[in-house]
Amino acid sequence: MLDSILYLPVLSGLLSSALHSLVATSIEFKGELLAIVAAVCWAAGSSVYKKGLETTDVWSGNLMRIGLASLGFIFVLSVKGNLISCLQALEYSLLFWLVFSAFFALVFGDYLLLTALKEIGVSRTVPISSTYPLFVTVWAFIFFEKHVSGFIIIGTILIVIAIRLISEERKKVQDDIDPAHYKRGILIALSAAILWSVSIVVLDQITIYFPSEFVAGFRFLISALFLSAIVSRTKFTVNKNSLLWIGIGGALLLMISNYAFVEAIRLVGSTRVAPITSVYPVISVFVASAFLGEKLTLKILGGTCLSCIGVMLVILG
Repeated sequence: MLDSILYLPVLSGLLSSALHSLVATSIEFKGELLAIVAAVCWAAGSSVYKKGLETTDVWSGNLMRIGLASLGFIFVLSVKGNLISCLQALEYSLLFWLVFSAFFALVFGDYLLLTALKEIGVSRTVPISSTYPLFVTVWAFIFFEKHVSGFIIIGTILIVIAIRLISEERKKVQDDIDPAHYKRGILIALSAAILWSVSIVVLDQITIYFPSEFVAGFRFLISALFLSAIVSRTKFTVNKNSLLWIGIGGALLLMISNYAFVEAIRLVGSTRVAPITSVYPVISVFVASAFLGEKLTLKILGGTCLSCIGVMLVILG
């Protein structure tokens, strides 16, 4: 009897440790599953945006999807009842970084993405724009003096080769695109990746203070205000096709993907999320081929695979 009593603390400790491990595993699984959801939505979104942009301009299309997405997030926050409390907890410094992140990612960065999608197509744009983890690593090295490993060097080389392969490819519909115009599209896609990387470095810190739906929704609301000011100086072009695809469809995919991405970062951190979401270019290429009829060549497929492998090596490094 005495021996049984003596073993109770040991059994209690083992049970507590097992429960802790189970909870930790459950959180990790949820974070990784959300990262997969984000990757699938991003992959589908590229083709949906391209379809909507057939009948509208980039600024109008971006305003439609981000404006509707911001309304959706405000509704979610209102239903959950934490909109007011989050706004009250918003300090000036955090507000600045939210505005900073929103501008670089959703206003300017996404404008460049949509421009590249419209000019050179999904299968050329996405593998290039998805190299943003490389630039996240560059900022970490410059500003936080992070170590550069062999994986990062090899991954960088593979990404450069991938960009070279895809940039040499020509999009064929009726006639070849002018080489200078095609290279401009590649440069625009690469610029989008750089701007996203700046935003992600900031985003990784903001999720410590606020729930994921507030961070995502508030960034959309800020971006919608920026875009409304820009579009007010031009012509807002909307029709049935653009509203259906890039408006409603784009907003739904944007809401799901951004919430899943931000929540995954909050649960397991950007270093765990980035390798999973980095495979979305491969999905995007095949979705574009099936949905939009974009022709896949060996250079595009090879460049896409090298880009994904290179990004994964950079993250692992």
